Amino acid sequence: MNWRALNHTPSALPTSIAPTPRRSIFREIEIVLHALSLYGALGIAAFGWAVCRLLDWSVLPWIPLWSCAALLIYNADRLHPDPVDLVNIPQRAAASARWRRWSWVVCAGAAAFLVVYPVLMRDWLSLGLIIAGAIVSLNYSIPILGFRWKDVPLLKTFFAPTIVTASILGLPWLHLGPAVDLGTLLIISLRSWTFLMFNMIICDLRDLEGDRASGIRSLPVALGEKGTRWLLLALLVAIEILSIAAFVSAPERHRMALGLICLIGPLYLGALLLAIRRPQPERFYEWAVEGMLFLPAVAVLAGAL
Repeated sequence: MNWRALNHTPSALPTSIAPTPRRSIFREIEIVLHALSLYGALGIAAFGWAVCRLLDWSVLPWIPLWSCAALLIYNADRLHPDPVDLVNIPQRAAASARWRRWSWVVCAGAAAFLVVYPVLMRDWLSLGLIIAGAIVSLNYSIPILGFRWKDVPLLKTFFAPTIVTASILGLPWLHLGPAVDLGTLLIISLRSWTFLMFNMIICDLRDLEGDRASGIRSLPVALGEKGTRWLLLALLVAIEILSIAAFVSAPERHRMALGLICLIGPLYLGALLLAIRRPQPERFYEWAVEGMLFLPAVAVLAGAL
């Protein structure tokens, strides 16, 4: 591995992330939202809420479970710093270091809720799935099982979309059973996975140079920048085809929401593809790329008006 690119000292970090004596209250709030992964966890919850609504599942108690699971995994990842983060996401790495104590608090609170809530509800199935899922997910960046999933070739890119999709669909399905026909369930599931995959590939494309230097073989590292951009375009087409298929087969009560998804999805994702043709600051990825998780929820809310 070529670790020279990763051996940063604080003085070698970009001056844009150097601590400044004064920050506005709004900037501090923004830093906290991303350093503690509050925005990302809210995005996962909003995405899961929209999927459940489109599949006619109750959204409780899944939303707090998804949110706390995201908070636990994201903050645990930041508490186990990876040298490559100093290259891939230096500003967030610096912010996470500043808020490290609060990350421990968030981790502990989220973990407690994930255990206590199923016990109080006597939901032993969820408790078992949560414990198993936590071990598998934490092993992504922490070698609980003796290795890290992110070090397995290509798995860095596929891991998060698959785990999130399985969590969002698995808990309601195992507890409530299918509320729609199998075809609709399959279409929405595939659309959810490809949508999350699009998000992950954009982030891994941002991390391309750092991953190469550290020996992490993500999908963009394997395909190269040009190949990854073509894959993103193909995924965008697949997402839109699946959205149209869901719209055509949907009952009347979901037609407006799915129609909006067909409309705003390609516009937003296409805008992201155009934007990343040039280097973008970390704030673009923190707000705009992670913000795509809110699109289905926006469409569902607008369709209900």
